[in-house]
Amino acid sequence: MTILKTAARTVLHSMGGLAILRRTRRGSSRVLMFHSFDEGDRANLDSLCAEIAKTCQPVSLHDIVEAAHGRSALPYYAVTVTIDDAYRSYLRWGHPVFQRHKIPVTVFAVAGFSDGRLWLWPDQTEFALEHTNRTSIRAEVRPGKFLDLDLSTAVSRQTSTGELNEMLKVIPDEDRLAFIAGLESLTGVSIPPHPPENRAAMNWDELRAIAADGVEIGCHTDTHPILSRVSPAKLAGEIRGAKEFLESRLRFPVNHFCYPNGRAIDIGAAAAEMVRSAGYLSATTTTWGMNPRQADPMAIKRLPFSGETSPQYAAELLAGLHLPANANAQVQ
Repeated sequence: MTILKTAARTVLHSMGGLAILRRTRRGSSRVLMFHSFDEGDRANLDSLCAEIAKTCQPVSLHDIVEAAHGRSALPYYAVTVTIDDAYRSYLRWGHPVFQRHKIPVTVFAVAGFSDGRLWLWPDQTEFALEHTNRTSIRAEVRPGKFLDLDLSTAVSRQTSTGELNEMLKVIPDEDRLAFIAGLESLTGVSIPPHPPENRAAMNWDELRAIAADGVEIGCHTDTHPILSRVSPAKLAGEIRGAKEFLESRLRFPVNHFCYPNGRAIDIGAAAAEMVRSAGYLSATTTTWGMNPRQADPMAIKRLPFSGETSPQYAAELLAGLHLPANANAQVQ
């Protein structure tokens, strides 16, 4: 099987197969989804951006949304980059690279995170499980619902963290909040009021600085909950209230929204309607795919990328390979 895959990749990359496939999707826009970055990503990210700039036509998210509304036309092979969560690591390791390659970027900020009121809850669970001295924990994720966490090795801790966060995404929001509040007593780890530097957010001055460089700033809610699990009373604050708060701090309009986790089951009809009524011009999901010219700007599909994505795999994704027929990326 490995020999066959190698042969197939040789045909695709060396004999024009990717170019043919890419041409069949030339009218669709590619919206790439990144999260955090680190120093080790720099060289690969530079190669990745070179591949993006070589095979596609970089445009802004605003351009894609305007075309979706029928107000302008896009070039063939349109591509843009989105960054979820607004971690400070983007400012240090990602922003200079995207600027150098002239690739437009939209950063989606969590209002409470950038304001210093909170740090992202998946990072809190990761921090607690990484630093606990316990080798196993029986966690009551919600009343009567238990999850046994194996923390005996670094690998099992990573696996357990993923399992725990996935379970926390599908329970009612009040149960998730109660669990996060009890993390310290469950793990014996003191959760600091502010995240470590590698999980910190860009502050308002930093967000305004990258905006001055041409980066669009969008909204990723106020506290990063799973919106389909949130009460109707809380939705307005997470969507409309977060927009108003971001605009008051940034002092410019915030027109684009990004759904936390972004699968259809994580969004819900009430949240989708709230996003429309709040005045956003677009909303991005984690549904994995490309966007035809007349795509719904309130349900933009994306392609998952990271600083570690190899240029070879990136070329395949940009051409249209590896796209599930009906799948949603499982990300934060």
